[in-house]
Amino acid sequence: MRAHIESSEDLGRFVQRIRADAGLSQRQLAEALGTSQRYLSELEVGKPKRIDANYFEVLRKLGIVLTAESYSSDG
Repeated sequence: MRAHIESSEDLGRFVQRIRADAGLSQRQLAEALGTSQRYLSELEVGKPKRIDANYFEVLRKLGIVLTAESYSSDG
């Protein structure tokens, strides 16, 4: 599955969709990661989070890979 991500809300909705498709509740994923359900809830609604090891662990656990592209400003 692919998504165009332009905001924390876009990424949160994508995480939520992937988690739900995997049949996991926020609580189940939080327990598997050793984090809080609140952390996942806030991430899924797009509340800005510090990009740290926990953030990437959530993405990794769900099989989400972030890819960056750079476009020339010259057009």
